[in-house]
Amino acid sequence: MSTAGRWELKGTPGEIYEQHMVPAIFARWAPALVDAAHVRAGERVLDVACGTGVVTRLVAERVGPKGRVVGLDLNPGMLATAQTAASGLSIEWHEGSALSMAVADATFDAVLCQQGLQFFPDRPSALREMRRVLRPSGRTAIAVWGELERNQIYAAFHAALQATVRSDLAELITAPFSWPSGTALKSAAEDVGFRNVRLSTRSLSMVLEGGLEQAIQSFAATPVAPGVGELPQDVQQAFFAHLRQEMTRLLRDGKVIGEMTSNMIIAHC
Repeated sequence: MSTAGRWELKGTPGEIYEQHMVPAIFARWAPALVDAAHVRAGERVLDVACGTGVVTRLVAERVGPKGRVVGLDLNPGMLATAQTAASGLSIEWHEGSALSMAVADATFDAVLCQQGLQFFPDRPSALREMRRVLRPSGRTAIAVWGELERNQIYAAFHAALQATVRSDLAELITAPFSWPSGTALKSAAEDVGFRNVRLSTRSLSMVLEGGLEQAIQSFAATPVAPGVGELPQDVQQAFFAHLRQEMTRLLRDGKVIGEMTSNMIIAHC
């Protein structure tokens, strides 16, 4: 990285995501989702929008050799990274849409989805598909982020973007936080026929051990980064200066620490 604060993107998007976002965020949240779903040995489990497979890998360890684990994602690059990261684990990787799964009815004991539902263009259809592929006694565990202001690292990204780049680019960072509320998530599941839907809200700290430099590198793993990378150098420099200011507010003992808040539902067929 130069003194201007620019990053150099090394590797595929999936590799960058696995390197920066998984250890800092998603690996910390995966146990909460898998524990909430009460995944047990020998079960058949589907991980929807599995990304690079942080939840899928943990599920494979839980179900053991007598279980079955399938990771589904629309992005072949993410799946390629997932396969590499899961070397030695028995996992089936399927490329496909959550809106129309090539899966028979009543196949799985549990369906999990960590931070994917908010990105689907037709959320009710995705929820109906999750319910369709579950056995009559099955359950789903779904997590989506809370409001942007309750997720401090991303709120800092957004503030720096708003101050320096055009609005359409700045607003791309808000997509992960687009679900209006936990209550709306619960209602959406109930509307497609899930029963006994339980909602919980949890907060965990996102810790960037490398401080300000790691915060900038982590931004490189967001979908907004390529667009910022195409901007004039003076605009990029202004962005990085603002980003450092925003992240300095979260600096504790050399680490950038920000609270992340997620809504989670457990629902049954």
